[in-house]
Amino acid sequence: MKARTARFLRAWVAGARGVREVETTVRVAGEAREATLYLPPGRGPAPGWVVLHGLTVPGRKHGAMMRFVRSLAASGAVVLVPDVPSWRGLRLDVTAARETVEAGVLQLEGMDRVQRGGVGAVGFSFGATQVLMAAADPAMHGHLNAIVAFGGYCDLPRLLRCLFTGEHEWEGVTRTLDPDPYGRWIAIGNFLTSLPGCEGMHAVADAALELAMEAGRRGEWAWGPHYDQMKVDLSRGFTAEERRIWEVIAPPSDAAPDPAGARDLAERFAVGSRALDAGLDPRPRLADVRAKVVLSHGRQDRLIPYTETLRLMSMLPPQARASVTITGLFAHSAGAWLHPVHWFRETATFVRLLDQALYAV
Repeated sequence: MKARTARFLRAWVAGARGVREVETTVRVAGEAREATLYLPPGRGPAPGWVVLHGLTVPGRKHGAMMRFVRSLAASGAVVLVPDVPSWRGLRLDVTAARETVEAGVLQLEGMDRVQRGGVGAVGFSFGATQVLMAAADPAMHGHLNAIVAFGGYCDLPRLLRCLFTGEHEWEGVTRTLDPDPYGRWIAIGNFLTSLPGCEGMHAVADAALELAMEAGRRGEWAWGPHYDQMKVDLSRGFTAEERRIWEVIAPPSDAAPDPAGARDLAERFAVGSRALDAGLDPRPRLADVRAKVVLSHGRQDRLIPYTETLRLMSMLPPQARASVTITGLFAHSAGAWLHPVHWFRETATFVRLLDQALYAV
């Protein structure tokens, strides 16, 4: 185990000591955005990391991410976590992602505390894919030197099918999972009114996004029974067609979506996604990534299947010197239960992942 990894794990278990947290701003597209700067103990130059949160209401204040960020700083790194307001509103804003990463990287480069040539970016979930695309931007070549991506996606149509049906595929083998409804709600909220025949269904889109926002505010699993009454209240006044869609995306917690309805909606979304913002599709850009890439994904992830990270790995160019770790320790943004024998094995794998990530710059 390397020194930075040992310091990270000590902080992860016992709390980060000596880390200073400074509220600051990052200038993104001419606008000052709130950000938090985490400064490590000591005075010497250190690696710099921009950390991008995912589509989550708490944003940079998400509890699990703050624990990670504090541990990263305690390992001996300067960490900048900018706010992405549209992502806190659960809007799939890819322009904000690119502009935020680029602004954060350049801000770290100008700091005396950050070592020369030592800036990387970390992304979680939707943010993981966005930091990869930022590394493909020629404007970032030579500035953004490492990417650590946790739980990202590669193929948007495949991901959308999985959100509705639970089916995902890798190397010709189809697997199934019980999909987290949070992902369906975000997809409906962002995409529904762009689909042919659904242009006027703003009430359904707004209701789905409100469910996802409430899950983010509560910090409770989206598949629990505590949302059942809210699902009923939000659907009052829906037309028959709107209710048909609602019953697929937000059934009571003790009922499964109608398989035929879920498959039909999944296919409509998968086909319709090709007409959406091309910036959501990383595949055409991955060949241009010039930074070192460290990928990881939780095997038990119910929101974005781990096969999406395997697909990312397969499409990265040799110059990315990419590595991938699929771990059973984590689901999407939380820990997963493991048998003690498997826990020790997975912990050893996680330590190797940290060695790769923390020394990427």
